[in-house]
Amino acid sequence: AVPPPKEGSSDTNNDGDAIENTTTDLLGADMEMFSDILKKTKLSRNPAGFSKTTSTTDHAAPSIIQTNTGDKKPFVGIGKPLNDVRNPEYDENGYTLYADEVTGEKKRVFEALVEYPSIFKMKIVGKDDEEESFAPDIVDVVAESCGVTSDMVEFSKRKNGKWTSVTVHAPVKSADMLYGLYENVDKDPRVKFKF
Repeated sequence: AVPPPKEGSSDTNNDGDAIENTTTDLLGADMEMFSDILKKTKLSRNPAGFSKTTSTTDHAAPSIIQTNTGDKKPFVGIGKPLNDVRNPEYDENGYTLYADEVTGEKKRVFEALVEYPSIFKMKIVGKDDEEESFAPDIVDVVAESCGVTSDMVEFSKRKNGKWTSVTVHAPVKSADMLYGLYENVDKDPRVKFKF
């Protein structure tokens, strides 16, 4: 280990010029640097009670997010923001993750944001045929996925040319049931969009 320089001692640089190594000079330089950082940093608060520092310089610096409200244990996150819609995180099965903004705990979106049991409104758009079987078939898939009969699933449909939009009110009991519903709807090759 190298001992710290003694107060008032000096060394030379590659050019042979004397360099002062005093503790007070070092602290002064550090304090000046930290002062500059603080001057260039804005502190912003959002209504949820989080403090986030952001750099005002052009380079992208990591952000620090600290919770300060709620009954749950607070945490400090360093790095990319929580729940960035432009860059979502996924679990090992490809499901989008949502991080609790108080605890930082990550769960699948439908586990974190939907309370169960629930009537979940879902819109499915697909290509219909001449018999207009798309809407009844989708209602059957929803009913089977939710463990109810087709007459228990409220729905409305709207036709626009070859496309039919079906809005269903699915009686889901759990996140797994809701994810299963999405997977079952996906199996129909006529489905173009679902949201």
